[in-house]
Amino acid sequence: MAMRPEVRRRTIVIIVFCLAQWFFMRYILANGLFNMDTHERILYFCVSSLAGALLIFISLIYMVLKGNTDHN
Repeated sequence: MAMRPEVRRRTIVIIVFCLAQWFFMRYILANGLFNMDTHERILYFCVSSLAGALLIFISLIYMVLKGNTDHN
């Protein structure tokens, strides 16, 4: 069972995008770049973390379902 290269590439791009988005959000929250109170920072961190985790999970499911070239 070999992984198709385009499926692997798309999955890696989505995972890298999710990680970059998460690190960017962490940088914004840690340095206080926007004028947010504690509740807003918690909300933005939770939403960005959950969205990134959901996208990573969906990309891994996509890789498993679409990556197999054997359809006999």
